[in-house]
Amino acid sequence: MKTLIFLLITISILLSVSLLPVYVLEVRANHSEELVYQQQAEIGDHFDVLWIHSVTLQPVVETYHLKAPGKISMVKMVFDEFGPNLPARPEKNQYWIIENGEFTVMGYELEFDRVPVTIGAVIADHALIYNEQTTYLKDVYRPGGYVHIGLSKKTFGQFLIEEVEIWQKGITKTAI
Repeated sequence: MKTLIFLLITISILLSVSLLPVYVLEVRANHSEELVYQQQAEIGDHFDVLWIHSVTLQPVVETYHLKAPGKISMVKMVFDEFGPNLPARPEKNQYWIIENGEFTVMGYELEFDRVPVTIGAVIADHALIYNEQTTYLKDVYRPGGYVHIGLSKKTFGQFLIEEVEIWQKGITKTAI
């Protein structure tokens, strides 16, 4: 009888935990919506997208704020050398901080439902940095591919199941 009660309590606890809501920072392939990477996240946190500029060969860091699922705002961009497709001057309500040879562009009025990223095939080496963990996007999806970085709300059980699916795909890719 004690074993049955213990088993029922354990199952109840596991079921309750699996139904807890969690926020997840996720990377999905653009057209297929295939989930290629995920990590638990918190509303109010920031993440960076780091990449190497193809002309200047210098790092560029874009910082984003996780407001809510479907609401990710660009906070700033940092670079140390001007190049094509980088800001050349402040626009609208932007302002620049220039220190130690580094340009920090602030005051963006950009909000994304998901942040689009084309993964550099040769030089750019795009990386997602969150909670001091760096994930190179070419390692989770193909170089030259197009992905979106977004925030979603799931149950903990759904997060675990999807994590296993991503892990299995990685094993399959490695084995082939």
